[in-house]
Amino acid sequence: MSPYSALIPLLHITRALKEKDMFDDTIVIFISDNGGSLTAVNRTVVHPTGSSNYPLRGDKGTLWEAGSRVPAFISGRNVPKGKTIDAMVHITDIYPTLMNYLDLDTDYLSHDMDGSDQSKLLQMESEETAHEYFIYDIDPVYEQAAIRYGKWKLILGAPATNEVNGRYQPLKKDQTTYEDAGLPLGEYVKKAYGLIGSYKKSLQSAAMCQSVDCFYPEGTTGKVKLYDLSVDEYEFNDQATEHPDIVRQLLAILDEEMKEMIPPVNLLDQGVEAASPNHFNGTWMPWMADDSP
Repeated sequence: MSPYSALIPLLHITRALKEKDMFDDTIVIFISDNGGSLTAVNRTVVHPTGSSNYPLRGDKGTLWEAGSRVPAFISGRNVPKGKTIDAMVHITDIYPTLMNYLDLDTDYLSHDMDGSDQSKLLQMESEETAHEYFIYDIDPVYEQAAIRYGKWKLILGAPATNEVNGRYQPLKKDQTTYEDAGLPLGEYVKKAYGLIGSYKKSLQSAAMCQSVDCFYPEGTTGKVKLYDLSVDEYEFNDQATEHPDIVRQLLAILDEEMKEMIPPVNLLDQGVEAASPNHFNGTWMPWMADDSP
């Protein structure tokens, strides 16, 4: 989807809110859950989506910055206009931030929530994030993980299991596929679909790794990358060997987080039909009882 076409629905929503005299009492948040996917597959045909994450490295689904770093904006009552926030914010922060910002009861909120209250950032009372660190992902099947701590980003394992590790500029007029721009589409799709199949099998049969030692056995080399995003947001320069103390610190945090993980369970195959929108007036619904494992 192009940036222009993505904004059209927002324009319609904004116009409707103003027509109903609701705009001044509404907070609008425009955000994405991940970076753009360079390609899409319609049956066996691969075609470019028009997405571009350039100059960030990678693609949707990777641990590179292109997989998760996205622009966003917020507008509404008492939100300062024309201000830019460069601090570290995660999509899980939206709920606790709005609860506090709107002065709603937050006593029942769990202290174990992934998100943090960023209302001081929103009100421009602070330039510092409420996060000490955040986790990009911990995947016990692909044996990959990533963490951001201040300016440091550590990647454990393969940053891109689909091997999309480059920086891909928007397609030019004479380029009909990203293969022309340097992305080997045939191998990319073959790799991606092979990974999906192996992932499902692993979820059903393999015991979950709950320790960094599984991903990074003692004596292993080359599985950890470290980047200083304050000066290297495009992830050119791996500094893991220059800062072993930082590597150990971030691996220790990852290790603690892994111990609290709930095992991922693949229930898709048994649930698709029971949860189908065909049974619920066009809406996907839960298919398991509350007491199901």
